Amino acid sequence: MENNNLFINRTEELNWLDKAYKKGNAQLLIVYGRRRIGKSFLITHFIKKKPSLYYLCSEENEKEQIIQLSKSLGKFFDDKALILNPFSRWEDFFLYLYEKTRNKKFILAIDEFPYLVNSNQAVPTIFQKYWDIYLKKTKICLILSGSSIGIMESIGINYTSPLYGRRTGQWKLLSLKFEEVMKFFNQDIEEVIRFYSIAGGVPFYLAELDRKITAIENIRKNMLKKGSIFYDEGEILLRSELKDPITYFSILKTIALGNTRQVEIANKVGIKSTSLPKYLTTLTKLGFVGKANIITEKEKSKKVRYLIKDNFIDFWFKFVEPSKRHIEENNNREINKLLSNFDLYVSKKFEELVRVELIKKINKKVNFDFEKIGTWWGYKREQNERKTMEIDVVALNEKTKDILFVECKWQNKVNAKKILYELKEKSKFVDWHNEKRKEHYAIFAKSFKGKIKEKNVYCFDLNDLKKVLKIIFPQQRI
Repeated sequence: MENNNLFINRTEELNWLDKAYKKGNAQLLIVYGRRRIGKSFLITHFIKKKPSLYYLCSEENEKEQIIQLSKSLGKFFDDKALILNPFSRWEDFFLYLYEKTRNKKFILAIDEFPYLVNSNQAVPTIFQKYWDIYLKKTKICLILSGSSIGIMESIGINYTSPLYGRRTGQWKLLSLKFEEVMKFFNQDIEEVIRFYSIAGGVPFYLAELDRKITAIENIRKNMLKKGSIFYDEGEILLRSELKDPITYFSILKTIALGNTRQVEIANKVGIKSTSLPKYLTTLTKLGFVGKANIITEKEKSKKVRYLIKDNFIDFWFKFVEPSKRHIEENNNREINKLLSNFDLYVSKKFEELVRVELIKKINKKVNFDFEKIGTWWGYKREQNERKTMEIDVVALNEKTKDILFVECKWQNKVNAKKILYELKEKSKFVDWHNEKRKEHYAIFAKSFKGKIKEKNVYCFDLNDLKKVLKIIFPQQRI
């Protein structure tokens, strides 16, 4: 497995940390984000060549953690007495830290801080107490980091938390954007979109995939295998965030199967529709689930669809979790049958990629600013039958009354004229400033038979996207 130490982007995060560190006063920084997102890598990269101590919390009891922290401090300050006789009380630990940092800059990074909190729920209050008594008078930069988003937000971001008034900054680390993901690879953009559909912008997953072989080969070789880090990762992610993950697991599995409306999800999971919102809210806060509204409807419209926002979670529930039984039974036929849907899955991720990231890159070419970007769906009657219509992406500007209708095709040699005709037909059903609006149309595809040269019509193939994204090879390092 190729897993080199590429450190891609994170310039904004590094600049934020560096700016805080260069201040003359004490800093208490909260860094958090989902598991595997690169927090530890970011922090260790930042503290390199600075007077610093990185400590990774464990699931041991509180006293043992104080002892281990003290020993680590003793090693850093070459204090043999402390190494042999470590502290067992927080007050002694913080007083020692105060003496060592009141006149000198020093970074103490405590990673997976929630483990420490789990050992004693009073830990945030204890840290607040000794921050006020000792550390705020020093030049220390204390970084508290963790993967449990719920716990980290409750101890550092919530205004009722003891540390709320003490923290000097916080940063929620997010997935890398697609153009940053491109820097992991030397493959063509088409193959990178496949990789992105599997791993999203999570650096750890991207680094664990073998970038010398194709995405589908990676799935077979490195993901649908017992013992692979990917094999149980979906369950591990849920268990790390949720005390009772069973219902959440069922909800994600149900959405992955294509049930996107609240009533459908509730019926499949077997809970009351009125009980579902609290689960969906939690999954939304964790970044696992997203909500899609019809762009022309009011924000509080009940016409809502739920989708799995996290690419890896979506992939895991669509392909890895359903494959487990077949893997146990060594049933390659069923696994192949499941994987035959992979390109269809990628086509949906291509639509999302255009809607969430790529569409913003082309607004200068379309020549109007997008105020809102979303999707649209509706219905029409055809031979006494109600048929669903969907437009992949719709972008609009309320002030100028410009509207852009977009169709995405994960196909080669697309017939642009045919797609444009169908798109214009569907756009007639979109009820939005019908008499005043200025209509624009765009088609995204792998490649076209021929592009349309017509006013307010735009065709973007994968080569165009490379230019828009200003893709540079080979891999870039920070």
